Amino acid sequence: MKKRTLWTILAVLFVITAIIGPFADHTKSFGDIIIGIIGCLLLATLFWWLRSRADPEARFHLRKRKASAGRKNGLPDSYTSIDIETTGLNTQSDRIVELGAVRIRDGKASGSFSQLVNPGVPLPAKTTEITGITAGDILGQPDTATALKAFFAFCDDDILLGHNIKRFDMPMIRAEAARAGLPEPDNTIIDTLPIAQTLFPGQRNRVVDLIQRLDIAQVETHRATDDAMQTAEIYERLKLM
Repeated sequence: MKKRTLWTILAVLFVITAIIGPFADHTKSFGDIIIGIIGCLLLATLFWWLRSRADPEARFHLRKRKASAGRKNGLPDSYTSIDIETTGLNTQSDRIVELGAVRIRDGKASGSFSQLVNPGVPLPAKTTEITGITAGDILGQPDTATALKAFFAFCDDDILLGHNIKRFDMPMIRAEAARAGLPEPDNTIIDTLPIAQTLFPGQRNRVVDLIQRLDIAQVETHRATDDAMQTAEIYERLKLM
């Protein structure tokens, strides 16, 4: 028996029970009868909802509506989500210690990039506290120029997605590229922070706030590739809102 047929039968049975139940047992009190009727109707409603979810045509139209919503708002489905970990927040004095990226095609991950970077400066204890990256981890890792070349090659000319990317990630990447004598990237950028601020005005919209609010995860790892993936997931959820 198909699920849709089963849910239909159960929904109808509970509706019938709600109707004839009060006449079937004269020993129950009026209150028990009312509770029984309400319970049967609630179960009937549940099974009817399950019936609609089991309808292939209904699922198709739901997916179609969601896809249409993503297209109507003009936000692309293919891009590269990026994130960086650094020694601090100052683009002039601080350095990148990790680069991460996830390539997204039609809303799905199709490749990733993860690279620790030897910044050539002492690693602050605060960075280790936040990210878990230690001085031993970056020992022997590529220098900034080498790491950025590989990162730029992975990103190519993709649209770059990030959370607060306009104010932090890209200014830091451009500053590091300039110090390393590399051409600064000029990719198109999408920032999920202002999108979230528009949809959730008056609320905190950090990555950790959004992954919890959108039921993606409970913890932000503060590792570049993981955070890039979470940012992509945030973006995909925001597109449908």
